[in-house]
Amino acid sequence: MRTYIRIHGSRADEITGEVVREQPLTIYVNEEKFLTLLCSPLDLEALVVGYLWMEKVIGGLDDVRHVEVSPVDGRAEVTLAGPVTLPTERILTSGCGGGITFRIDHRLFPRLSSGLRVRPDALALRMKDLFAAAVHYKVSRGIHGAALTDGEQLLLVAEDVGRHNAVDKIKGAALLRGIPTEDRILLSTGRISSEMLLKAARMGVPLVASRTSPTEMAVALAEQLNVTVCGYVRSDSLNLYAGNGVVLREDVAAVASDARPT
Repeated sequence: MRTYIRIHGSRADEITGEVVREQPLTIYVNEEKFLTLLCSPLDLEALVVGYLWMEKVIGGLDDVRHVEVSPVDGRAEVTLAGPVTLPTERILTSGCGGGITFRIDHRLFPRLSSGLRVRPDALALRMKDLFAAAVHYKVSRGIHGAALTDGEQLLLVAEDVGRHNAVDKIKGAALLRGIPTEDRILLSTGRISSEMLLKAARMGVPLVASRTSPTEMAVALAEQLNVTVCGYVRSDSLNLYAGNGVVLREDVAAVASDARPT
């Protein structure tokens, strides 16, 4: 908790409230320093496991012998079942605080094939569910949320100062709890950038939806990888940027078809 001054017009009040927490977490793999992430000190084991999976350091939990995370020391020790060569070509992403990824080439990701379809109203309801479940967002308003859903209910929810970290936590929690991510929907409160889109594709997620916008590069990648991208999801509207995973009424579908660029 922090004490701060809230100024509204000519009035100033002293407020005691929650300010979103952020800390560095240094990951060691087989006693070798890998990298340091800036993150929220929440669900750190899921973050570590999810990040290593996203970067193809591990292929699943069978590759992990032991994970020990110390939030106090800001250190995560990961022991794998065998030796591994860690990637070294770091790419600074457009993520909050400057995320780091080692794999951004879309050719490393297979084009998805999915029959998943969702109605706009169902997507809006699940986005509403995400905000209802984002307890830390309610307290501080300074944190991102992500969720995995089957369209009917939320399966997993994660929060972090970095929207990319929140997605890594989703995958890590899915691995730890044995929940498949393929043919699911990924929800995010933040911008869908290229690395966010590639994380979804890596997870086998054919539809990504956000409360805000995608980047042009993310939309281009979505078209190549057959991922549906929806932005600005509201109770009565959304923007469909790519894909055919959203079920539209016949009259709306006809108008949308005419409106698509040729």
